[in-house]
Amino acid sequence: MYKENIKQLLEELNPNEVDELSYNDQNYIAQSKYDNYKIEDPYPEISPALLNPYDIDKYIIKTGMIFPYEKNNLKTVTYKIPLYGDIHYWENNIRKKKTLTENKKDIFILKPNAIIYIHISTIFRVPYYIAFRFNLKIDLVHKGLLLGTGPVVDPGFQGRIMIPIHNLTANEYILRSGEGLIWVEFTKLSTFTKDKPF
Repeated sequence: MYKENIKQLLEELNPNEVDELSYNDQNYIAQSKYDNYKIEDPYPEISPALLNPYDIDKYIIKTGMIFPYEKNNLKTVTYKIPLYGDIHYWENNIRKKKTLTENKKDIFILKPNAIIYIHISTIFRVPYYIAFRFNLKIDLVHKGLLLGTGPVVDPGFQGRIMIPIHNLTANEYILRSGEGLIWVEFTKLSTFTKDKPF
């Protein structure tokens, strides 16, 4: 399906705006965009800097660097990643997993003084000329939750990230599927030699 018109598809389709395509088809297009632009910057006229929302939108649509992508999740200099994915935790010394999906509203109760690992469903495909930096949403920080990793995602990374979350308080907190979990900012790097991206 894609081989004949791949260039046209890659230029014209925003994966999340094409409802008739399956998730796998959309992800295939995002991966193909990334493969085309992971080293060659499609917007050399954009200066190295912390990207504004207009440039973030352009890069995501052109390179497939965030999938799935929802334009409504853009803020002034950040992009909201929703809480979907696998939550790994321990209960009575037994490792367990709970999956929060888009198909149903669900919750996870974060126990006091606990640590969980969230393997978010969002796929990051970081071009070699951009770095991602992320942190917890500020309301979660104010509750006493601590991000236990990162917060930089290096150029060239492809995949889902695992986020350790510490509850440092004596309170239980409810995490709801689909609510904002982290904010990601995007920094374009200073120029480098194409054949030696790092």
